[in-house]
Amino acid sequence: MKQLLVLFLVGFLAVKALAQPSVDIGLFGGAGTYFGDMTKIELTKSLNPAYGGFIRFNFNPRYALRFNAINGSIGAEGEFDFQPLNPANNYWNFNKNVLDISLQFEFNYLKYIVGDKETPWSTYLAGGVGVQTYQYIANGIEGSEISPTIPFGLGFKFNLSKRWGIGLEGGLRKSFSDKLDNLDDPLSYVNADEIKITYTDKLHNNDWTSYVGIHLVYKLIYGNKDWTLRTPNDRVIDWGIWNKDRKE
Repeated sequence: MKQLLVLFLVGFLAVKALAQPSVDIGLFGGAGTYFGDMTKIELTKSLNPAYGGFIRFNFNPRYALRFNAINGSIGAEGEFDFQPLNPANNYWNFNKNVLDISLQFEFNYLKYIVGDKETPWSTYLAGGVGVQTYQYIANGIEGSEISPTIPFGLGFKFNLSKRWGIGLEGGLRKSFSDKLDNLDDPLSYVNADEIKITYTDKLHNNDWTSYVGIHLVYKLIYGNKDWTLRTPNDRVIDWGIWNKDRKE
């Protein structure tokens, strides 16, 4: 929990340093799950609680940049394929705490401002770069892993009041590590020529995480009140947004 508070403080100070007017802060609650080397996963045992939050800097009602952090348990029970195949010994389970941090660009399909009656709701897409950190076990030895990720997802959000909004979001994280499930390339083996045959590496592995949940948003700095949503035709280069008080 302390790590999340530190991350949000750093993110907020970074946004403030940009000297821009519109900032939202949000809390996330939902569930996380995993896709990877395991097969025949028991779904009810692979969903675990996840929580977190974000700070969002709004360029305008279409585009935003979001600093996001999610913490929670990722685990599963089931089977996995390995070499040599031995159906009697392919049961596997794992459960670990995963901290997911990302910087994502957010695009609203419709123009959207938290609390503005003219922009009450919108669907959106999000994507960017991130990292995941967790403890893993390999060959009986524990270690710490920090893996780059590619996060992306979609959602729906709408206004509750002048400063509050709510939304539903689902997303995936592509990991560049194969250690999340403690199965680092289980299909690898040594052939008759004593050459190790591998199937995964940093770019090609099977570990993904997925999160779905709801978020509650508060308009921390409501500085976009001067935006005009109906943009004159000669100002379409402004991404559909025109600030009537801006000096060219």
